Amino acid sequence: MPPKNVKILALTNLFPPHHAGTFDFRCQTITEALQKRGHEVRVLTSNHGMNTEQRDQDIERRLRLNGVYGHPSLKTYFELAALEKANHQVLRETLATFEPDLVHVFSLEGLPKSFIFALRHSQLPTVYDVADYWIAAGLRRDRWLRWWNRKPAPLLAGLGRACLELIGQRRRFEETAPTRMMAGYDRLPTVYGSPEFIAKVEPNSIGGFRFDRIYFCSQMLKERTEAVGFQVRHGEVIYPGIRTERFVADVKPQSASITKFLIVSSLEVECGVMTALQALLKARENNVRATLSICGRGESEYIAQLRSFVIRHQLPVEFLTLSNWHEDLPKVYRAHDAFIYPAEWHEPFAVTPLEAMAAGLPVIAAKSGGACELFRNGDNAWVFTPGDALELASRIQELQMQPVLRCQIADRAQQQVLAKFNESTVVDQIENFLTTSLEFWNAN
Repeated sequence: MPPKNVKILALTNLFPPHHAGTFDFRCQTITEALQKRGHEVRVLTSNHGMNTEQRDQDIERRLRLNGVYGHPSLKTYFELAALEKANHQVLRETLATFEPDLVHVFSLEGLPKSFIFALRHSQLPTVYDVADYWIAAGLRRDRWLRWWNRKPAPLLAGLGRACLELIGQRRRFEETAPTRMMAGYDRLPTVYGSPEFIAKVEPNSIGGFRFDRIYFCSQMLKERTEAVGFQVRHGEVIYPGIRTERFVADVKPQSASITKFLIVSSLEVECGVMTALQALLKARENNVRATLSICGRGESEYIAQLRSFVIRHQLPVEFLTLSNWHEDLPKVYRAHDAFIYPAEWHEPFAVTPLEAMAAGLPVIAAKSGGACELFRNGDNAWVFTPGDALELASRIQELQMQPVLRCQIADRAQQQVLAKFNESTVVDQIENFLTTSLEFWNAN
């Protein structure tokens, strides 16, 4: 049996309700589930969406973001040093007052990546839950670590850095705002070198960062993180879960008319919604009866392009606005007949297809990103090539013309989601990973 009342500090950049429109509730879902299982969990996150700090028994919104989600991008040495020191002071205070048994790190996008070094120096058991590209791409964008570790450095910055190192300032930063894992890693050209040098980095070869206990939301994200050099080959994959009981509904019978299609997505250029509109246009040109509802927030310019396309071609498309995402979304799924996942980028994983499958909807999905590890064409979904509007239009028509297969696919997908991707099963895996992580630390 897993130990109860483990004290866990969850460290993350955003936490609902202040989530910057990212639709990422993974940290909240996991921490609340662990609390229900008897663990004592405190969340340390940013003050995004607030004018001041917030501190209560379960959550501290005290960290400051840099250069993301509308926050200004600090660039000078003195600005970065002040921000790093302030954030590290908050981390040290929280560790000292809460005294966790384990630190559970979620996304550090916009937060100091030097937290990796501080946690390493603290010798506290640390587990990384990785569901975005904050390691694979974000580490190389970190301005504080780049200032200290790039090679070669611009002339003035290089001289300033050399002077600070000469007087021992870098060594003193080890306690207040670390710049390296340990002495000897004074430069990290494999991370902060020239593009030509970085392009030659071997997979799983970068030694300047340590992620002893780490798991990813998909095999794709793990492989891409390893491919750019970071040592994560030992990491595991734990797919996201959903609260299936909120979404489950009956699969529509063979006699049902399948005409109301739905997309739930962040509305950005690579989301593939424009491809879906083009597919709808092609399908209707072939006398296919279909409407489309689009649910999501995103870039205003891109949304304007979508609306313009809809008006120009007089398409039966509705843009849905939800007042309460948590409460309203299950009703939206049940009000539709089928779901389209049209993403055209390497999304680490998407839970909306899981939610749609749980709701009994047949899913047509682009074979892209981590979610494609779930889809098997003709078994639990219809699959198409990302960006191919003609193929998507054909899939829409196939779904309507094959009611027996449609019911079989929707039923099989629903059973798989209920069995493998329900929140309880996934939290079991995460809780076991945390438990074995404590054992790993105690044995080393």
